[in-house]
Amino acid sequence: MGRKQLAGIIAAAGFGVLVIVYGLAFALTGDKVPGDTTVLGIPLGGLSEQDAKAKLQAGLKDRLVLPIKVKAGESTYQVKPADAGLTLDVDATVAAAGAGRSLNPARILRAISGGDAIQPVVAKDEGKLKAAIDTLAGRVNRPATEGTITFVKARAVQHPSADGLELDNGKATETVVSGFPSDGNPKDLQVSVTKPKAGTEAIDKAMTEYAVPAMSGPVRLTVGDKSADLQPEELAPALTLVAKDGGFTPSLNAKLLEPLFAERFKTLETLPKDATIGVVAGKVKVIPAVDGMVVARDKVVPAILAILPKPAGQRTAAVGLAHTKATVTTEAAAALGIKEVMGEFTTHFPYAEYRNVNIGTAARKINGTLLKPNETFSLNKVVGERTRENGFTDGNIISGGKFVLDLGGGVSQSATTTFNAAFFAGLKDVEHKAHSVYIDRYPVGREATVAWPSVDLKFLNDSGNGIYVQTIFTAAKPGGQGTLTVKIWGTKVWDITAGKSERTNFRGPGVVYDTAANCRPQSPTGGFDIKIYRYFAKNGARVKTESFTTNYNAADTIHCGPKPGTPTPPPPGTPPGPGNPGMGKPSTGTTPRPPS
Repeated sequence: MGRKQLAGIIAAAGFGVLVIVYGLAFALTGDKVPGDTTVLGIPLGGLSEQDAKAKLQAGLKDRLVLPIKVKAGESTYQVKPADAGLTLDVDATVAAAGAGRSLNPARILRAISGGDAIQPVVAKDEGKLKAAIDTLAGRVNRPATEGTITFVKARAVQHPSADGLELDNGKATETVVSGFPSDGNPKDLQVSVTKPKAGTEAIDKAMTEYAVPAMSGPVRLTVGDKSADLQPEELAPALTLVAKDGGFTPSLNAKLLEPLFAERFKTLETLPKDATIGVVAGKVKVIPAVDGMVVARDKVVPAILAILPKPAGQRTAAVGLAHTKATVTTEAAAALGIKEVMGEFTTHFPYAEYRNVNIGTAARKINGTLLKPNETFSLNKVVGERTRENGFTDGNIISGGKFVLDLGGGVSQSATTTFNAAFFAGLKDVEHKAHSVYIDRYPVGREATVAWPSVDLKFLNDSGNGIYVQTIFTAAKPGGQGTLTVKIWGTKVWDITAGKSERTNFRGPGVVYDTAANCRPQSPTGGFDIKIYRYFAKNGARVKTESFTTNYNAADTIHCGPKPGTPTPPPPGTPPGPGNPGMGKPSTGTTPRPPS
């Protein structure tokens, strides 16, 4: 029996028959969804509650994770359902579709003859939804922009004003929720358009009255009888005009122009000099600060802006000098508490001209380093990259257990000497790395190597006062020895002594035969481990001990040439014969260690 037939019987039957028909209708409809019901185009009519839920979940599975597309103006945006806290409430949706057993005659009649297109019930996490809408607003909203003029290569470039957009967050929330689950088509967002305050007439006026004249020639700033000229192409990158309230406002980026000012005003001003520390006749001396007289920067920009639109002959302005104090005052330098040697160390090195250059250059750069309390010394930062432009030359370094030439070879002598001065000053070791093989002119286990930019020597000034690093360098003469002394001045906190363990875990060198054209012979050095101790004492009593372990690799013997017994091929074109067996002599001669 069809639904329409059953409905006709119910309408025509008497009460008794009606009771029978009612029971039959209840039995036939059960908990089924009304026959014409759909959810987002998915037909659910005639299905039980559980079957309807299963079909709805399967039908919307892919759409539930699709981004919700929305549109504002010409731009399209996406909101992920998970980010907005949106999920489909399947139970509530199927219930709204009319599923579920009921004795209500209206319900039974609707199940037989009714059903509608039902909107899905969406569950919302209000916190996530608000955050998602705020994020969307941040992407959609843009303020109205006033017309501007910028300058490229001393040429004025006009930029028109532009409308702004502002999202209605409340309406946007409704739009996003109604777009879930997504069908892939963007929904329009409700936005309002904001207008710029100034019209095109203001920017046209700025172009004629200011921008074009501004680039017509140089401006001159004077201090007394001295002057400095600034060219249009130098000022152009920092100059901007913005339309405002029917007029326009010029501005000049003083920070961007400061390098130009500093260079061009050299002849007009005397720069301040910071107070510093020096060592004179073996004693610390505070070298007083010197205040300066510099061009008043707060007067420069207004002066330039005032004369830029003027014609030739009127593009000059006088600027004054301002008394400027040094950053580090004499009193501040004196208060650092630098009065005595906290720690010092001396190393020696044999003559090699590259050593004189590289060790001496590094020593000069380290000399005079001033550290306030809790500042960290970095040799790489103080000395800089080892380049020819920075004063360095090629010298021996250790690479892969071999001595090779590279820029800055020998700087590790400066690192080792400085490390030991800091060690005996009791300063905190932040970073140091020993050479990979032992070099016998350095204190065993207590040395440091550096490499730009990866391997550094760092120590922390944890003394509670300032420290001053002094270097004393004596170049080596042919056949003689050079010296480097590093002294760390401050206020002595600790009496430091050093100790060491016996050498352990000995490692023997190997033998390498190197036939490369750039081979350098090398004598062997054994590898081992050693533990270094630093003892801290006050008033003759030991307070604490620190230690670290240094591991040295073995350095192989390197012979330049083939291994004895290895055939040496004859020169190309030489015919074989009794006088040319093709065998080379074994490599002979000494294998001296190259200088480092």
